[in-house]
Amino acid sequence: MNRGFLCIAYAMLCHSVAYTATIHRFTRTSVLELGKATLSQILLPNNIYRLNIILMAKLQLLAITTLDGYLFDRTVSSPLWDNPNKYGLTKIRERATQTLGPDVSFISLTQWKKKNEGIYFIEAAPDTISVISSMFRYWLVDEIILFVAPYIQGDGIRLFTEIPGPSSWEMTGNKCFRSGICRLAYKRIE
Repeated sequence: MNRGFLCIAYAMLCHSVAYTATIHRFTRTSVLELGKATLSQILLPNNIYRLNIILMAKLQLLAITTLDGYLFDRTVSSPLWDNPNKYGLTKIRERATQTLGPDVSFISLTQWKKKNEGIYFIEAAPDTISVISSMFRYWLVDEIILFVAPYIQGDGIRLFTEIPGPSSWEMTGNKCFRSGICRLAYKRIE
């Protein structure tokens, strides 16, 4: 919130997910631009508002696929495996608050997402595909970072084996590298 405004936050954890903060010198428009927030009526003069922000962890899926939709075989030579820093893979993995594996409990995951902030991260791999399918079934995936390698594999494990129904996603970023590898980022539209 570095917008040149004075912000005094008295963080009170309400129902494990909502924080209340008093924001000084914010206009109604600038407060609502902050994201998911609800704004009550003016409590005091001089543009002091009460802001309730719901902070929840998000679940981010990282997948590296081929042009034909299969998980990219790690035994195939690729610049992605040789230089993960160049493509941002290392940074994406390090940014995660928690890395999930094939043995994740869905009850625990749902509770973590509600009670915590940060990024819960799962990478598509042969041992996590069934878990990822279940995460889509229960609408737990919030963001997808998809790397597409310019390679046709012909067979293997598909990223999306079963999707319970249609869902809409908004592109939040993309980058194509000289090697032909593209990084696409999407967030689920609520």
